[in-house]
Amino acid sequence: MKTQSTISKQNSFNFIFIILTSAGFGYAFVNQFLLNKPNLGFLVQMAFLCIASFASWQRNKKRN
Repeated sequence: MKTQSTISKQNSFNFIFIILTSAGFGYAFVNQFLLNKPNLGFLVQMAFLCIASFASWQRNKKRN
């Protein structure tokens, strides 16, 4: 059984990870389409990290 502090640390880590990946995805998206400095590899990586962070957050939310 996990303690309340462990669950709290996991929730804060998920929140921080979602914020960082969303910011990175936004940066890659702006570079790709608005600034015409294409870096498709970075855009794809950030998109998958963003999707993975949301999926992890949802999975942990359903467990608790």
